[in-house]
Amino acid sequence: MPEPSPALERLVANENSLSDLLAFLFERDPQPLIDLLGLAPGPYRCRREVKQPAGRLDLVVYRRSDDRPVAVLEMKGASDEHGDQLNRYRAWAETLDPVPALFYCTFDAARPTEPWRSLRLVTLFQAWHSAADPHAAWLAHGITDVLHSWETEADGAIGSSSGWYVPDVVSRRTALALDDALRRDHPGSAEARAMSTSGGNPMVMAWRHHPSGSDHAWIAVDLRCPGRGMPSQPWLFRPCVDVLTGARPTVEAVLEAHDLAVELQPAMALSSIQEGLRRRGRPELAAALRADKHDGLNGPADPEVLASWRDRLASGASTPRLHPVFFHDRQRRLATQFRLDVGSLTRTDLADLTLAVLDHLVERADALRSDRAVSAHATTGPHDSGAGDPEAGDPGAGDSGAGEDLP
Repeated sequence: MPEPSPALERLVANENSLSDLLAFLFERDPQPLIDLLGLAPGPYRCRREVKQPAGRLDLVVYRRSDDRPVAVLEMKGASDEHGDQLNRYRAWAETLDPVPALFYCTFDAARPTEPWRSLRLVTLFQAWHSAADPHAAWLAHGITDVLHSWETEADGAIGSSSGWYVPDVVSRRTALALDDALRRDHPGSAEARAMSTSGGNPMVMAWRHHPSGSDHAWIAVDLRCPGRGMPSQPWLFRPCVDVLTGARPTVEAVLEAHDLAVELQPAMALSSIQEGLRRRGRPELAAALRADKHDGLNGPADPEVLASWRDRLASGASTPRLHPVFFHDRQRRLATQFRLDVGSLTRTDLADLTLAVLDHLVERADALRSDRAVSAHATTGPHDSGAGDPEAGDPGAGDSGAGEDLP
């Protein structure tokens, strides 16, 4: 099979241009889509970017006899669903009689809520392989060649991939594998999600509840691709403490993030994480990580600097925008940062690395909590009411964040 065209790859990766390609195929020969969607025989037309109060629908198929919409196709290339997008479109569709069929079209099989139906992109465009129109058939083969090449590259060594959309496929499949493993092994207190950076690059976040933090405190790993078109470049790997605001003042969340991260900082350092990986029998993953400076910190872990920064924050005085020691997002996600050489790694390796580092950090946080409990017990004595109870104030690992969405 010839190498897919980079230009066609970029068109397929973008939901707007991908929807335009689908509309063009429909215009050349509508029958393949009519058959695939199970529509009744009859003439149909399609429209792109249909504006409704719920938003802009990617592609809508209308029955020509009465101009009623019979199917809505929401296309996803290299972007994610925007907020409650599918719910808003569903609510609009339910105002119609009859209700049009709703299809969520993605690279991998998705898990949309009913009545949305998942439709893989490769299945969608394969429908035109045997189209009566030769131009439609030729274009459909080119599009599915791109999709198949991404499929193959996403399951191989990341450093050998070249497809524009491959980092998205890798990150989404890694997040799905992580989410399944975390929810299975730590029900109610762990999850993972594929996201995008502020610059739009693929990103994976995985969380486990912090064993001694508030209901809003998490131990996490933040994994970022440097950009589409250069998946073989080192990815950013950031172990972190991530604290949500909840209903409390932001300064309280920032203080909690600071205190938890400072306590856990030795375990978040590169040397400690590498040693943990070697103990777990994954020396190749340890060797793939490197730090630019300070064992992965943004600045030296000077106790006086950390204490001064905390005192200024607690007193209400202004503090520098950047944390003096950790890399951060909004000062509530405090991280060490490493470069991850993905040259010979696969998405399975990314998931294994993330799970191993989460285990390493949670185990250390658990040990610190036990040490505090022992110290408190020794100080107050065994008969002091409640003061030596290691569980006092523990929010419980089963609380997933008081109903607040994880970031």
